[in-house]
Amino acid sequence: MTWFDMGWGEMVGWLAAAVLKFLVTPSAMVARGIPFLGVWLTSTAGAWLGVGVFWNFGKWLFGWWEAVRGPRSDRGKQVFTPARRRFVRWKNRLGVTGLMLISGFISVPVATMLAAKYFRDDPWTLAKLMVAFSLWALLLTALSEGVKWLAT
Repeated sequence: MTWFDMGWGEMVGWLAAAVLKFLVTPSAMVARGIPFLGVWLTSTAGAWLGVGVFWNFGKWLFGWWEAVRGPRSDRGKQVFTPARRRFVRWKNRLGVTGLMLISGFISVPVATMLAAKYFRDDPWTLAKLMVAFSLWALLLTALSEGVKWLAT
């Protein structure tokens, strides 16, 4: 099977799978017999599509939520639990780079919504997320091809 043998329905299905189940999509595509370049391009395109949609939705959602709730000073003192302290420490120490490192594991919507919540003021966050998912797609595709090669 070549990449061009896929119908539009199958292509849309793979793009949606790349958005919702990014971690397993390259493996499923390799198992289906789609060549390396087709798997990488489709996984990357799906992730980019998801990043674009969830980035804009996340920015809107969190902006709206902050407008509804009002400024932090009007809501009283924030309660910091040990888990929140660890998260804030991780976020401040690793920033967008840390999010990029784990983005392949936590899915496109979750990673993008976290980026939209905490790093939306950085003008490079969207581009960094797209690069991260491209690299993750390349790594996952290469690993899947390697496993397939070992199994034959």
